[in-house]
Amino acid sequence: MAERRVVLYELLSLDGVADEPGEGQWFVDAGEGLLDNLARVIADQDTVLLGRRTYDKWAPHWPGSTMQPFADFINTTPKIVFSADAPRYDWAATTHVTGPAAPYVAELKRAPGGDIGIHGSLTLARALLREHLVDDLRLVVSPSLAGPGARLFDDAGGLQRFELVDAGRSGGCLLLHYRRHTSPG
Repeated sequence: MAERRVVLYELLSLDGVADEPGEGQWFVDAGEGLLDNLARVIADQDTVLLGRRTYDKWAPHWPGSTMQPFADFINTTPKIVFSADAPRYDWAATTHVTGPAAPYVAELKRAPGGDIGIHGSLTLARALLREHLVDDLRLVVSPSLAGPGARLFDDAGGLQRFELVDAGRSGGCLLLHYRRHTSPG
């Protein structure tokens, strides 16, 4: 049985900022293909991993949202939120994990199921990248330099190699899909 894939979907500026879009004004020119790309990314995901800050922003927002295809997906898909403290909001299909994310995710990858998505959740994403647990990078790169802000690849845990699976564009944004390089044998 093949392991499940951990798929990181992140919106980035050209200079690598990955803060929530809208908090700065850097995410621009996404184009009409952005939602089609998102639909492809989430099509095989049956579990979503979230950090506490993303969960606290999303839990009050997404249950009332009509932005498809993501609203139906995120509201019905099992979500695992990693946090030392209990979440402030109830949200359907959520499991709260207080322990370290890496061993939990490593075990989750061995369990049967579809892809495991990480959306936003920079602290969690960086922690799983450092442990070499992210299999696919699905990046949307906006044509802007954001300047200050949190960056996804501040500390990726040493050399990791990925292969380009697909590249496209929507408006001025690049839609990039990389998969972890696996050596033969």
